[in-house]
Amino acid sequence: MFFDLAFVLAFALLSVYTAWQLVSLWGWCKTIARSGREPLTNNHLRTTATGQPTIALLVPFRNEASNLPDLLASLLAQDYPGRLELIFIDDHSTDGGAALLPTTVTRLNLADYLKGRLTVAHKKAALTYAISSTTADVIITTDADCHWPPDRVSRIAAAFAGGADVVLGPVLIRPAEGLLNAFQALDLAAYQFLTAATAHQGRPALANGANFSFRRALFRSVGGYRGVDHLPSGDDVLLLHKFYQRDLSAANHGTTDSPQPTTDYLPSASVSTRPAPGWRALWRQRLRWAGKAGNYTNPKLTFAQALAFALSFALVTALLTLPLHLRPRPLILLWSGKALIDGICLWRVMLRFGQGTTLKWYPAAAVIYPFFLVGVGTAALLGFTTNWKGRG
Repeated sequence: MFFDLAFVLAFALLSVYTAWQLVSLWGWCKTIARSGREPLTNNHLRTTATGQPTIALLVPFRNEASNLPDLLASLLAQDYPGRLELIFIDDHSTDGGAALLPTTVTRLNLADYLKGRLTVAHKKAALTYAISSTTADVIITTDADCHWPPDRVSRIAAAFAGGADVVLGPVLIRPAEGLLNAFQALDLAAYQFLTAATAHQGRPALANGANFSFRRALFRSVGGYRGVDHLPSGDDVLLLHKFYQRDLSAANHGTTDSPQPTTDYLPSASVSTRPAPGWRALWRQRLRWAGKAGNYTNPKLTFAQALAFALSFALVTALLTLPLHLRPRPLILLWSGKALIDGICLWRVMLRFGQGTTLKWYPAAAVIYPFFLVGVGTAALLGFTTNWKGRG
C-alpha cells in the first residue's frame, strides 16, 4: 500500500514536471526566435563619438595565473569600436598572476578597498569596488577562466544601445568531451534553458556572472549588493533578483518611479568556460551554488528547483528500495519519462549552441543526474558548506 501511494505521487510529480518543461520549452523557443529581432524600449546611455555605449568589463580573480593569459588575449581582441575599459580586481592572489596584466588594463587590489575589514563576500566586494571606480554606463562581469570571441562585447553593446537594462549571455563548457565535461555542459545547458524561458516571461530567474551585463545606474538604484552581501556567492542571481524585486516593491506601494528593467537574452553572445577538473571539484562548485537558494526571491526558480529535487528524490528512492517493492516496470517508466522530456529540451539547447555531439553522453548523464542533484540538494538543506580557494 505504501509503495502504491509512493508511485502515484511520483507519477504525479512527473506529470507536473513534464508540463513545466513543456511550458519552459515554449518560452525558450519564443526567446530564441525573438532575440536580436525586436527593438527594445529607449533608454538614455552615455555614448562615445561612435554612438556606442561606454562599457566596463570587470574580472575579479584570485590565483588565476594559468587562466589569465587566454582571457586577457580574448578581451584585448574584442572588435568593439566604443569605449571599453577592462578592470581586473585582484582578490588577494598569491600566485603572481597580477604581474601578467599589461598597463593597458585597469588593475585594482581588493585589499586596498577592504582596508582590513573582514567580509565573506569577496567577489561582491571586488565588483562593488570596480563599479565605484568607473563612469561607464554598462557593466559586464566575467570570470578569469573564460574565453570571449572577438564580437561578443559588440553584440552585448548593441542590445544596450537598443534599450536593454540587463543582458544575459550564455556560458558554455568547452571542451565538452568525456563524461565529466559532457555532464557539466549538459547541466549548464539546462541553466541556459531556464534562463531563456523565464526571460521570455519578463522576469528572468537565472544569470551567470561569467556573462552578465547591466546598467551601472540600475546597480546603484538597488543599492548594489546590500542585503545579500552576507553570502559568499550569488553575485549574479541574487543581484538579478534585486533588480526585479525593486519593481515588485514599487508596484506593491503604488508607485511608478521604478519601471521594470528591460531584459534581453542573447544566444549569439555566448562565452566559454573551462570545466571543473574532477567530480569532487564539480560537487564543491555546485554545493556553493546551492548554498544561496534560500535567498532567492523569484518564485519560478524556487518552484523549478523544488520540483526537480522532489522528482529526483522520488526516482532515487524508488530505485534504492527496489528490493522491497520489486516493481521495475513503473520505475523504468518514471526514469524514462524524465529522461525523455529533459532530453527533448536539452536537444534544442545543445543544437542551438553547436554542441550537438555532446548529446551522445546524455544517456549516462541522465542516470547520474538524479543522484547528483539529490546529493547536492540534501547537503545544502542540511547546512553543509564547502571551501573555495581556501575560503568557506
